[in-house]
Amino acid sequence: MDDKEKQKLKNYAVWLLSRQEYSRKLLGQKLRQKGATDEYAESLIEWLCDIGYLDDLRHCESYLNRQLAKGLGEKRVMMDAINKGVDKSHLTQLIEQREIDWFAVAQQTYEKKYGYSTKQLDYQEKSKRVRYMMYRGFSYDQIDFAIQSQSES
Repeated sequence: MDDKEKQKLKNYAVWLLSRQEYSRKLLGQKLRQKGATDEYAESLIEWLCDIGYLDDLRHCESYLNRQLAKGLGEKRVMMDAINKGVDKSHLTQLIEQREIDWFAVAQQTYEKKYGYSTKQLDYQEKSKRVRYMMYRGFSYDQIDFAIQSQSES
């Protein structure tokens, strides 16, 4: 690998980080896809960490903010974290620090999708809504709370 290729990879890494936060793992994968050797990718990642461009905690916080904005529950956030290269221990710690009220998140997600209605739900419609909320990563207690609070409004 010559100096020109190394400079291209360095510029590519900085460009990626200028657009969004990345974890060490995910950035390493991107660099390897562009043809970086394992040693050079690791040295570049260390350099980016040293100058403050790359930070796993900052990436974790950014990831959690994006997932909450999408209206996802804790189960889905944790499950998707594995695929996105987010450190689960950092994520768990961040969730505990923020003391996120998952019941309120479930209620907001439910209201955003289904709005306010005073009509009684039949079995089929309620099952459909429960499946949607479970797919979003909420527990049955959280889903039941959201449905009950919406029907009481």
